[in-house]
Amino acid sequence: MKEILWEEKENEDVEQSFSDGGLELFHFGIYLPNGVPLLEDVTLRFTAGKNILIRGVSGSGKSTFLRAIAGIWPYVSGKINMLPKEQTMFVPQIPYLPLGTLRQVLLYPGDMEFSDQIVKQWMHICRIAYLSDQLDVEADWNHVLSVGEQQRLAFVRVFLQKPTWIFFDEATSALDEDTEAYLYQLLQKQLPKTTFVSVGHRSTLTLFHSLILTLHKDTRHITMEIADV
Repeated sequence: MKEILWEEKENEDVEQSFSDGGLELFHFGIYLPNGVPLLEDVTLRFTAGKNILIRGVSGSGKSTFLRAIAGIWPYVSGKINMLPKEQTMFVPQIPYLPLGTLRQVLLYPGDMEFSDQIVKQWMHICRIAYLSDQLDVEADWNHVLSVGEQQRLAFVRVFLQKPTWIFFDEATSALDEDTEAYLYQLLQKQLPKTTFVSVGHRSTLTLFHSLILTLHKDTRHITMEIADV
């Protein structure tokens, strides 16, 4: 898992195994830390190549569900077949930017090295090239950059690391609709073998997803339908 903002915990109530390309849930339940259930007895299969948009009313548990299927929410039960974590990336609304140089921020948390040419190329493509001359500048980038700039840097990370599955939690909320659409189109073009699962409120996101998964707060269940594009 690439972007983790807290320490992962083992959960004895959930059985985990690695899949051969898809993501499967069997009688899966998700709970708040106090034990209150958000979702119960969910059985679903997410097929690789079918991008999914998660929707639901406020408080239905969209972000929590995304964290749970990404393997970073510990309060779950049932069985989940997932991909090895080194093949996945979780991208939160506010990306984690470690203290250090901008280069270290962009390469976090992996140990892969990239030439300046490649890094600057992706910064240009992700519309943040004006920061490319600051790669070796040390700063508290969380306070230097706007949320929109941080979100564009997160997409640079995505394109550098090329995960097999990406979990986007409101990862474009601070961007205008044109930039959001541009980056999702870029994902489809540059990473055609990558599957992404998104939480987002804008109706325009439907264009970039094959399926819509709706969380129902009242029944604590899920429905899935083909996106109407």
